Amino acid sequence: MKFLFYLSRNFLTIWLSVVFGFLLLIGLLDSLANGGDILSGDGAFIDTFRYMMYRAPVIFDRIFVFTLIVAALLTYVRLIRNHELVALLGFGYSAPKQFLTLTPVMLICSLASILFINSAMPPAVRALQAWGIGEYKVKQLSDKNPLWIQDGTDVVIARGRPGMNELANLEIWKRNERGEIQSGIWADWAVFDGNGGWILKKNVRRLQIAGEEGEVRTAEPVESLRWDTKQTPSTIARMAAEPRDLGLSDLKNFSLKGNSGSKPRFAFEFWYWHRWTRPIAAILLLLCAVPIMQRTGRQDSGDKALLIGLALGFIFLIIDGAMATFATSGGMTVFWAISFPLVLLAFLGSFLILRTETLGNKERSRA
Repeated sequence: MKFLFYLSRNFLTIWLSVVFGFLLLIGLLDSLANGGDILSGDGAFIDTFRYMMYRAPVIFDRIFVFTLIVAALLTYVRLIRNHELVALLGFGYSAPKQFLTLTPVMLICSLASILFINSAMPPAVRALQAWGIGEYKVKQLSDKNPLWIQDGTDVVIARGRPGMNELANLEIWKRNERGEIQSGIWADWAVFDGNGGWILKKNVRRLQIAGEEGEVRTAEPVESLRWDTKQTPSTIARMAAEPRDLGLSDLKNFSLKGNSGSKPRFAFEFWYWHRWTRPIAAILLLLCAVPIMQRTGRQDSGDKALLIGLALGFIFLIIDGAMATFATSGGMTVFWAISFPLVLLAFLGSFLILRTETLGNKERSRA
């Protein structure tokens, strides 16, 4: 039990330091890259720190699994340099026991990270969208990247978003319960009125389609029209956001058949399960890291093993990123995209841990 608390405390201290260092470094580089947008207009120097605060949950989401493996590797570097790993092995703490000892704190940190990301990232992304900065510019909707919305039986297409409470180049196709189009509405501009609807303005036209077949019709201009809908600026912001930037409840909702989103349904399903499986990925990376760090030589400092472990972490991130690209573009099923990197880690970790134990047993038998 003392070993459990000792290793867990060391790991937690190192992990918090690693997270702070990564967030500070990446946040500074990110703010420098977007410095022109931050200081444009009425921007002040203090807005740089505001931008870093908003971006911190997003950056943390991208790196937290890697920080966990880095913290595990650095924990072992400390044990090796203080000759504590030799003592642990002498007390009978083999590599599998070390792995089981570190697993609880790794699992707790992973789950805590997911809870933090789920609660902090969505409002931070909406604040960045409202600010209209960097990749979160509210003008991200365009003719090439429209937002399709299924609003009840109606289909809505928005090709612009000048502000958080505005939509541009709007098309609304009214359908009946059988899915037949009854009418079409076009508007160059729509403003949210705060009462459960949007006021359509500027070049508003309406075309009545339902009726007698063969009759020639043209779109009639309308001075002003109200679009009654359950969609609000907040729901539009969620739908316009990248799937990875959403909370788990929104990801689950958009992954259901018939719900709207900025990407196809399978993209939301992938990121939903991807986030839930990150604790498994972290534990499997730990399974690989523990046997790599079993260095008990008198001159061993753990540096070479640390580099090998970091390389393994980078390779995993590359493979995981490739699977994410395939899955969100429809080139691979969600199940295989999630499972493939985890299965690879499981096989590699099992091989390394068995090999370490086999070599250790041979050395002990010779002694």
